[in-house]
Amino acid sequence: MTTYLIKETKEFKRNFNKLPADIKKRFEIQFRRILENPFSTGKPLGYKWFRELKNNIYRAYYLVYEQEVIVLLVTISDKKTQRYVINFIKKNRKLFESFVKEKKEL
Repeated sequence: MTTYLIKETKEFKRNFNKLPADIKKRFEIQFRRILENPFSTGKPLGYKWFRELKNNIYRAYYLVYEQEVIVLLVTISDKKTQRYVINFIKKNRKLFESFVKEKKEL
């Protein structure tokens, strides 16, 4: 079975570190699940490659790159800013692709 590499943006790291400890633990359990199969958990957001994980009022957004075998954890938001964040990620998909393919820091 293929194991995916998980990458994180700076934005994701910053937001993740602000979360309450219990929410972090729940997300960490979910992140371990997506290592083996990123499609087995999380809700698709209109595309197979764009998904979200939910914990309480928080959402973690990630992109799946099957050919590169990489999951990119993009950011975390609360329910209130969910629509804005989803639209931003969709509009800037190419930026995230270049990050994954060129191994840049984002």
